[in-house]
Amino acid sequence: MINAQIIRTISTLLVGVLFLVMGDSALSLLIIFVGILFMIPGMVSLITYYRHRATRPMFPFAALGSLLLGLWLAVSPDFFVSIFMYVLGGVLTALGIYQLAGLLTTSRLLPVAWPLYLMPTLVLLLGLFVIFNPFEAAALPFIIIGIGCIISAFNDLVAIYRGAKSKPRPTADEDIEDAVIVK
Repeated sequence: MINAQIIRTISTLLVGVLFLVMGDSALSLLIIFVGILFMIPGMVSLITYYRHRATRPMFPFAALGSLLLGLWLAVSPDFFVSIFMYVLGGVLTALGIYQLAGLLTTSRLLPVAWPLYLMPTLVLLLGLFVIFNPFEAAALPFIIIGIGCIISAFNDLVAIYRGAKSKPRPTADEDIEDAVIVK
């Protein structure tokens, strides 16, 4: 019998390898999957409407919208990836500028150590990187998640191995000699 922990570890390892290998297309595949998830209830609602149109006088516009949005997501996922990445880049850039402005305002009243400027500057640079390289930036989180999953899986494998190695093995010759019933 295979241990559930081993199955979970192998699954984590496979997901990590998948994200690492398909980092650039993982977000597009995720958007296609979301598009399909939008299309299914839209199609079911429209089919149900047409089968029972005599009892349902109102056309299900929400179902049609769900079907069309799902189709759009599935057909052109790169468009939605770029929109998402531009918005994310804009938010990060604005956040970095806001944090730097806050530190500059504070420095007028109190001394501010230069290392405190590092993180807001990195956030600002990351935001600009995402704006100017949206598709490279979209793959980066999946690559990081993939590496994290692989490291986690190897840690779990080591823990499973050490746990199995340290468990005492019961022998068939061991007999219980004195048993006391506790009331």
